[in-house]
Amino acid sequence: MVRNLRAESDRMHALACICRTALCVDLFAKESVRRGQKPLAGTDIASLFEDARVREDLNSVTSKSLFREELVASLVESCFQLSLPLPEQTNSGMESRVIGALAYGTGYGALNWTEPALEVVEVCRPCVKWDCDGRIYAIDCYLKLLVRLCHIYDTRGGVKTVKDGASQDQILNETRLQNLQRELVKDLREVTTPRVCARLIWAVAEHINLDGLDPLLADDPEDTLNIIVSNIHKVLFNIDSSANASNRLQDVQAVLLSAQRLGSRDPRAGQLLTKELEEFRNSGLADSVNKHQCRFILQRIKYVQNHPDSRWAGVSEARGDYPFSHHKLTVQFYEAASAQDRKLEGLVHKAILELWRPDPSELTILLTKGIDSKLLKVMPAAYTLTGSSDPCYVEAYHLADSSDGRITLHLKVLNLTELELNRVDIRVGLSGALYFMDGSPQAVRQLRNLVSQDPVLCSVTVGVSHFERCALFVQVLYYPFYGSGAIGDYDGDYTEEDPQIMRQKRSSRPELGEPVILRCQPYKIPLTELLLPHKISPVEFFRLWPSLPAVAEYTGTYMYEGSGFKATAAQQYGSSPFLSGLKSLSSKPFHSVCSHIIRTVAGFQLCYAAKTWFGGFVGMMVFGASEVSRNVDLGDETTTMLCKFVIRASDASITKEIESDLQGWLDDLTDGGVEYVPEDEVKEAAAERLRISMERIALLKAAQPPPKAPKSDDEEEEEEEAEDEKEKNGEKKDGEKNGKPKGTLSKLTAEEVEHMALQAAVLQEWHMLCKERSTQVN
Repeated sequence: MVRNLRAESDRMHALACICRTALCVDLFAKESVRRGQKPLAGTDIASLFEDARVREDLNSVTSKSLFREELVASLVESCFQLSLPLPEQTNSGMESRVIGALAYGTGYGALNWTEPALEVVEVCRPCVKWDCDGRIYAIDCYLKLLVRLCHIYDTRGGVKTVKDGASQDQILNETRLQNLQRELVKDLREVTTPRVCARLIWAVAEHINLDGLDPLLADDPEDTLNIIVSNIHKVLFNIDSSANASNRLQDVQAVLLSAQRLGSRDPRAGQLLTKELEEFRNSGLADSVNKHQCRFILQRIKYVQNHPDSRWAGVSEARGDYPFSHHKLTVQFYEAASAQDRKLEGLVHKAILELWRPDPSELTILLTKGIDSKLLKVMPAAYTLTGSSDPCYVEAYHLADSSDGRITLHLKVLNLTELELNRVDIRVGLSGALYFMDGSPQAVRQLRNLVSQDPVLCSVTVGVSHFERCALFVQVLYYPFYGSGAIGDYDGDYTEEDPQIMRQKRSSRPELGEPVILRCQPYKIPLTELLLPHKISPVEFFRLWPSLPAVAEYTGTYMYEGSGFKATAAQQYGSSPFLSGLKSLSSKPFHSVCSHIIRTVAGFQLCYAAKTWFGGFVGMMVFGASEVSRNVDLGDETTTMLCKFVIRASDASITKEIESDLQGWLDDLTDGGVEYVPEDEVKEAAAERLRISMERIALLKAAQPPPKAPKSDDEEEEEEEAEDEKEKNGEKKDGEKNGKPKGTLSKLTAEEVEHMALQAAVLQEWHMLCKERSTQVN
């Protein structure tokens, strides 16, 4: 059933519900068994894959659909949600029962979420063999959960015993996990994707119990360690063209990381890997960076082998981290498969969070945070579409529904004449990415009996197909002679005998007269309306930033009006002296990732993140100088402030649409506060400022007194004698005591003085911040 849902968002939401319910049922079934009841059939995670089609999809290498990836990713992400503390706020109705049941099910033991999670990694094991045309998000999720479980159960140390204080459940779970690791090692030979092979090697090698391996099987090809090393060799020496196309460097880095940590904690592994690394280092496949890295790893393995007693204890300790899940390498959107992975990741995360951690309702926000909360939605502003002298007044506003990809235009039509208009037609045409649900080229709304000064409301809903600038064109047709029968009002004595009048009566349509057409202004949908805030940490944002392939840069200006001495002295009564032209950015659908305000040089950098309705990522940085960096409040009334906008997106079509009308985009962003300046004008203004500065410097140099002419030897001797007499008489000046030079001018250059002043300002600011921090702590 779920597979047949066409809309991705609906399918993801249904999968999230199913996965959460399955985990809940599994938890309760295990608890009932623990209490002594008989185990019930069909209550385990494996029951999700009972359907023959789903089971076949899971076990086959290739598949035509993405459904199996969506199912595994949703299941694993639901396990991670189960491991987190559940939200305090409970919703009304059935939702709170499910959340409460989960809270009850996970409340009696901190590790009980690991039992269904262990079943998930056992059931979904075939996913490591999948060939998904380069997509690896679902497999990454699986390996991340596997690593987390191996870390929690400490599989490196082997299966614990009752003497160690382990319970029977713990011993059973650790045995199952150890067996799963050995099965995954055997699966390494059947893994089709080089990237998955490298990451599976890391996930297994990092947590496998090497002490439990039989040393008598050192030459056995079925030995676990031999299989791992042979697969490391396969990845290092892979010269397949598909591997080069998908950035082979990533796979080599992952395998070298595995070799470093594996070789440091086992002597036999160190010997085997030393041979492999020496061979790779001397081959033509290793670049200079890899050769240096191999040399470093070999030195480390050699040191550990020579000094087994003095090695650092924590060097190769497992941390439970899966270092490939954060997309640290910048290949996320350049490949089609990576872009699809990011889209699937966004859909899964959104569906899971909406279900497990829903946003509070507006009523809850109103009761807890008050009416001034920024989270409350503000009523949209209405725009007038008609002229001041038109007989009909039309006002419009729109509401957007991003989940369904629809926009509804609400119109208010007001009859400004003194007559009653019996019929008014509203026609709506579209441009850009908009379309009507029924596929018609335009919409018509017929309004009847418009009384003077009595508003009539109507609405039109349209769909949005992709990220593009779009507008709705409204046309008003009103019929002043509708139903008045103007042609048939003649009642003479011989009307029935006059064939012409009778013909006119038959052919006339009394419901229609000649319409009066009013063309209204187009109602433009802001491009920002098709964006959604994307919550992301600053670290993840800056990792993501270089991998976004499409770039757009432009400059804007806004006027800043000074407010006299108070603005500088009192900091405008506590308000920030920054960004007076960019205030409206806070109300736009961007997530404010971070802001750097550099006080010493009075500049700023703002970072924003958003996603389009259709899954594309948009990152924006704004650079500029604050108003206090100019001398506005020290005499000038207004000044023009420059700010630089840099936009990077996951798809070139997004930046192309933004660049097609930069002034319109700036108007959408800043509500008309910033004006676009072409790059040529920016360069001309910079050259003009440089010229004025050079002229001022030249004037200052010209105003300086000319250097004194060099003195003759006789004059210098006379001056020295005069100084000696002063010293004898005790007439030495204060400024010349202790051998200090005469005068107050420093010998430092202007650059050195500026540098010292900047250092002093930074240190002073640091001390102030430290004081503030200490006062807050106290």
